[in-house]
Amino acid sequence: MIETNDKAFRREAERRLAQEVGRVLASTSDDCLHWQGSNIDLMEALHVSFTCGCLCDSNGQYLSFTAIVDRVCSVLHHRVPSNPYECAARGSRRKGMHGRPYIDRYALIVGQQPDRSPLWEQIVQQ
Repeated sequence: MIETNDKAFRREAERRLAQEVGRVLASTSDDCLHWQGSNIDLMEALHVSFTCGCLCDSNGQYLSFTAIVDRVCSVLHHRVPSNPYECAARGSRRKGMHGRPYIDRYALIVGQQPDRSPLWEQIVQQ
């Protein structure tokens, strides 16, 4: 198993997460996709993807966090939280046995099973 505390591995996990978010951004509302995870997990995943600096618009400009949240929530038929930044921060502050940040759990899954797409596993088509 790959050590998930390794900075290079974590950066790779963040990049993979951003790619998964990019797939969601490329989808449309007509695809009938719905998020099954928690609101905090989704906002944390979107914020990690934003800070990764991998998501651009058609003009090559980096997408703002607000633009990412608005688009993803629209595609996933999910309510936009009143303060997405606070939701993301709340997720990254989790501690203890029962409250690991989403990116830590994501990196652990990817480290153990590289062929999985943990974000997409929480999205269902209805």
